[in-house]
Amino acid sequence: MSHVVAISNQKGGVAKTTTTISLGACLAERGNRTLLIDFDPQSNLSLSLGHHDDSPGETISDALETSLNPRKMVWDELIRPTSMEKLEIIPSDPRLWTVERLISEKQGYEHELKHVLEHWQNNYDYILIDCSPSLGPLTVMALTASNRVIIPIQTEFLAAVGLVRLLETVDAVREHTNANLEFDLLAVMYDQRNSICRAVLTKLQENFSARLYSTVIGVDTRLKECVASGQPINQYDPRTRATQQYRKLAEELELKVKGIQEAE
Repeated sequence: MSHVVAISNQKGGVAKTTTTISLGACLAERGNRTLLIDFDPQSNLSLSLGHHDDSPGETISDALETSLNPRKMVWDELIRPTSMEKLEIIPSDPRLWTVERLISEKQGYEHELKHVLEHWQNNYDYILIDCSPSLGPLTVMALTASNRVIIPIQTEFLAAVGLVRLLETVDAVREHTNANLEFDLLAVMYDQRNSICRAVLTKLQENFSARLYSTVIGVDTRLKECVASGQPINQYDPRTRATQQYRKLAEELELKVKGIQEAE
């Protein structure tokens, strides 16, 4: 059964999409069958992997709409290939804004994405969900469907302050819809030359040592360049620093999941 991981932070520009693609690609590189879900109406994950709004085929919006207007769907046709073996994606489109508004009026809407993912639970080792930069219904659905949430934290003062609101949402989801949700923190966009970055990282290490990945994702211009190529970072530049860091993150995540499975 898949281990479902949401990548979430209500603040934009904190490397959620970059982390979803890069972590997913490194998991696939390690032999894991990995599915990426673009759960953001802005569709940045889809665009980064070459799937545009006008690309033919259905999207995650169509999958959720089946709970509002039931119809026959060939679920596997939602899945698109990427440039990497073992890495696939279900794209998004701007209609997800409307679907979010409509579906949130339905009782028990929090579980709708979980029901959708059940169609592929046995087909993948990992399912990664790129969440929208909000704490609205889409994020609640993603957290309800997930085994864990990885929260990328930009190593600056305001980004760290915003962590409090997201953790409150995680607690609410645990209380009402997903008691088994785990959360991890990931320090991203770290510049060791910057004193604020160093201070924020130190505070995270002091206050969240059990939840914080030892891997720290530094600033790397290759991460911006690879988007234009439609390739994950480990394909675009296998030797760059960011590739090595995301490979370490994939290894850390696998060890966490393995530890949980052995405990069960």
